[in-house]
Amino acid sequence: MPHTISRRDFLAGTAAALAAGPTLFAAEKQPEKSPRYLDIHVHLTHRWFGSERGPVTADVLLRWMDAHDVERAAVLPLVSPEAFWYPVTSEFVITEAARHPDRLIPFCAIDPRTLGTHLPETKQVVDMLNRYIDAGARGFGEHKALLDIDDPLNMKLYEACSAAKLPVLFHLDNRANMDKPGLPGLAKVLKTFPELVMIGHGKGWWASIAGGLAQPDLHVGYPAGPVAPGGAIDALMDRYPNLYGDLSSSGAHALLRDREFGSAFLRRRADRLLFGTDFYDLTQESFPQFDLFRTFNVEPKTREKIAHSNAARLLRLG
Repeated sequence: MPHTISRRDFLAGTAAALAAGPTLFAAEKQPEKSPRYLDIHVHLTHRWFGSERGPVTADVLLRWMDAHDVERAAVLPLVSPEAFWYPVTSEFVITEAARHPDRLIPFCAIDPRTLGTHLPETKQVVDMLNRYIDAGARGFGEHKALLDIDDPLNMKLYEACSAAKLPVLFHLDNRANMDKPGLPGLAKVLKTFPELVMIGHGKGWWASIAGGLAQPDLHVGYPAGPVAPGGAIDALMDRYPNLYGDLSSSGAHALLRDREFGSAFLRRRADRLLFGTDFYDLTQESFPQFDLFRTFNVEPKTREKIAHSNAARLLRLG
């Protein structure tokens, strides 16, 4: 099994190596103009059961975006029990984002297990998705349910998303959208729905940048050491043009753990990668995604694709 490091150690090491990412509401000064960022992965939250955790309201999110030169952001609901401490519904996200349509781009989500009870017909699911689209939704996710990624209920959901032309941002590890090393379940999804854009995120997804994995490796957030050849992500991207990667959370570490590989991967897959941070908590301080372009000395054209234009194209933004 590959050597691993903890999230705490990784963030501390990243801060030292990269001279620290920007703090919460103070943007880091850059030697050159920052790219215009379209963040594919942020969240809004609210108080629940007297939690002391301060909510990320729309106003808080906008202040954070301003401090980090984020022009627009896709806001993802969290509707499955596995996704968050409490539900953050599609309706809540759409309503909050509607107050700032020039900055916030709402996604929608449906727990796939609903399709086995209240939405048994695919047309019913498509109709619900179309109502979300009419209300402003541009994508589906964060899709994060305790099912195999190719479970029949998930496959039914993907069919509906494909019909509605909604890209799906999915979380993959050993507790959500589970798969085996090599990601054969994801390959089945991509082959079955060639018109459906799938955007990978999460521990198991980014661990799969490397080959030689065992099942427990799909739940390690910050694997350490060189990237072993034979990773599923490269193999699947070669075969399926509808597969993309979300650089939020463990995505930055997947590239920074092996800088020679990461630099080449970032350029090789520049048309398939989307900038993201997974901001959801006021206590978050380190966002190494903002340092990737400088660390790898990325060319402006490549930087613009990853930071903005790839996501704008997938979400059909004007």
